[in-house]
Amino acid sequence: MTATDRHFEAKLGQSIRSRYTILRRLGAGSTSTTFLVQDTQPEDFMGKFYAAKILTHESSAPESGPSREGDFLRKIAQKAAESEFSEESEFFGLLDHVAALRDDFIITVSTGLGSEGNIGSDSEPARHLCLIMDLYSTSVSALRGPSPHKALPVYMTRNIIMMLLQALEAIHALGIVHTDVKLDNLLFVETRHVQENALEKYLEERPPTTDADSGLLVHDEPIPSDWTFESSAHDFELSTIYLVDFGHAKWVSKEPVATDFSPLSLRASEVILGAGFGPAIDIWAVGCLAFELLTGCRLSNPVNYEEGWTVKDDHLAKMQELTGHYVLARATQPDKYFDAEGGLLRIPTLTPITIEQAIENYNPPGVTKEKISVLADFIRECFHVDCLKRRTAWDLERHQFFDVVGPFSSVFCLKPYSPPLQQASHPVKQASAAETA
Repeated sequence: MTATDRHFEAKLGQSIRSRYTILRRLGAGSTSTTFLVQDTQPEDFMGKFYAAKILTHESSAPESGPSREGDFLRKIAQKAAESEFSEESEFFGLLDHVAALRDDFIITVSTGLGSEGNIGSDSEPARHLCLIMDLYSTSVSALRGPSPHKALPVYMTRNIIMMLLQALEAIHALGIVHTDVKLDNLLFVETRHVQENALEKYLEERPPTTDADSGLLVHDEPIPSDWTFESSAHDFELSTIYLVDFGHAKWVSKEPVATDFSPLSLRASEVILGAGFGPAIDIWAVGCLAFELLTGCRLSNPVNYEEGWTVKDDHLAKMQELTGHYVLARATQPDKYFDAEGGLLRIPTLTPITIEQAIENYNPPGVTKEKISVLADFIRECFHVDCLKRRTAWDLERHQFFDVVGPFSSVFCLKPYSPPLQQASHPVKQASAAETA
């Protein structure tokens, strides 16, 4: 363990907080490592296995962005507890698709490293924030990976997008903007642990890999999902998806200091232009993902041209070809990308294309022209160039894309909760020039 790369290291069978026994390493990223743990003091069978997301020492610092994930998850858990048996029980149902926090605490580890990262007597212990959450399986991204064209059937796409919208409706009502909505952050519920001894048997037959010298769990070995891209509509009805990873989330009431959040290919135009911040940026990503799931391709895959435009120029150009001119009145830095007439400075020539044409170009299987029209309208609502007029998650759940009548009438889909929830009002915040510089 070094001072600059202090991930939590664990051995098979290691206990944390004298309660959770580590059984497997599920995955790792730049700011955290996630382990499968067994609760030795379960309140009921349902809570026997969990996922322990343990942040690096650096990311666990109070001033660190990733450490604030605990704040968002605690807020969500508090609301879930308040609404479960109250008049807001419908809200509790929406939280079925948001990561559930069960416990959180700090793990202190003696590193033998001094404050400057050198071995010495003034060793500085590493502190790791540990978030105990429900156990999830692999992601929607992993589901579509083996598909020949990376595309999913209509019935899968509609259910996935509906569950994502329900998750967003819930967190937006709590004043939370996720900012990192992507397929990797949509995880399936792991169902084996609710069947008696099923997960124990799975783990016994597939023991985790450990380092021969140190005994540490060093390889990512996630629990596979029950679903494949070939699962039938009937089977897929039973799937449940959660929106996870709030490490980059923001409070809607607070202006973000950083301006480059969210993957560029899914980034809303107003983020690049400094034209405001709010829940609408998550909705933009929903439109991108709906297109990607049905066609197998990204709607925007910007590239850098060394002697001309930047990746941001390319992204703005591709999205403008689909949506028309941007609303620049609220932009804090329009001169960085546009001329006085509203044309792009470095990519003056565009080739307009409708969203319908973009979908037709990929000829997604089972998607008729009538269905393409409805899907394109749904995506168009997600991409309204004026973020103040962009549809909310609540609005989009009631779009004809999810109707039981019309072109998709033969395709099962989850339905929005009824009666409609009272929607919180969260105006889009306009970023200042100083914050976007």
